[in-house]
Amino acid sequence: MSIFWPNFLFSKKNQFIFLALIWLGMQLFFIYQNGIITNLEAAKYINEAHHFLNVGGYSTGNYLFYSTQILLIAFCLKFGIGFWLVVLLQILLNGISVWCFYNIVSRVASRPWLPMVGTLYFLLFFYYQVFNTFLFTESLFFSLSVIYTYALFSTTRLSAKAIGGILILLGLLYFTRPTGIFFIPATFIFITIKFFRKVATRIIILSFLILMIAFLFLLNYSIGSGGELDFLLPYIHENIICGVPSVALPNHFSIPLEKNSIQGLFYFITHYPGLFAVLALKRMMAFFGLFRSYFSLWHNIILSAFFYLLYAVVLWNLKCLFKKYLAESSFLFTNILLLTITVMLSCDEWGNRFMLSLFPLFLILAVFAINHRIGINSIEGKKV
Repeated sequence: MSIFWPNFLFSKKNQFIFLALIWLGMQLFFIYQNGIITNLEAAKYINEAHHFLNVGGYSTGNYLFYSTQILLIAFCLKFGIGFWLVVLLQILLNGISVWCFYNIVSRVASRPWLPMVGTLYFLLFFYYQVFNTFLFTESLFFSLSVIYTYALFSTTRLSAKAIGGILILLGLLYFTRPTGIFFIPATFIFITIKFFRKVATRIIILSFLILMIAFLFLLNYSIGSGGELDFLLPYIHENIICGVPSVALPNHFSIPLEKNSIQGLFYFITHYPGLFAVLALKRMMAFFGLFRSYFSLWHNIILSAFFYLLYAVVLWNLKCLFKKYLAESSFLFTNILLLTITVMLSCDEWGNRFMLSLFPLFLILAVFAINHRIGINSIEGKKV
């Protein structure tokens, strides 16, 4: 191994210094290359922050689920301190998330080089890391999701302090992006399996109805909050990619219920099953396939290469993941599954940002799988 891997990088201290230098270099490059991005999607959060300061509320209810970003921008506007504070906070949280990712891998690693390689893979994925100087919600959400995953996986007992920390981080995720809601059922499944393993199945079954009602209530509230959260709109234009119509003329549907609700969505699925099935399949293929015709060939190749390798490793080791890391795998796959279903019901984000949010989850699963394979090979080698 030392032939291919410098011996000094086996030390955790040296690994930390090496990764920190790479991380710092990337942040300086992003700042130099991009500055602070205040246009594109950032413009709507800045406008909403102005609206919040002027009237004391949001223009539409859906912005409640982007509150973390909007309120940070509003704070900067209120005190005239510029947007550098938001960017610095985003960079700081990104750095903490890298440290958290390293420690997630370190907790299970059977080889000293695995945390280094896994974190390097995480760091060098440019398209995931680039949002730190954008006034979008992605940087905060990406970082908080990794920090939360580390905090949850590190929980050894359900003390008041641990539960309080989990609830605070869950709240931040929920009010940073609407998809933060998916961490709630995923967390329940994780805690049930990890701390109540012997009766986990019974607890999940008995609690399923109550939790499902609560989850659907929150989801229905999110869907019905107005603004851009319109689940029927992608069917009118048969969107595979959000904002990109796939038909010349819009469809017309008669929905005798509140269309922007779970009931309205269920009515549409049951009354137009053919259209729903076709669009759902195409959206899932776009979601996992990642290819976008409006991006360059190299963009598509690099993006696909990073994800396809993870897909292959995870799928090849699916059985061992649930056998050896049941609680963790259940948490990660629940998030992946719920976001996939959401895309199939609505549309896929044009810049792959929905899938980008799952990148660390896939990478954690892949690292767990590789670690398990290393353990199997070591045992077999000793037998020989």
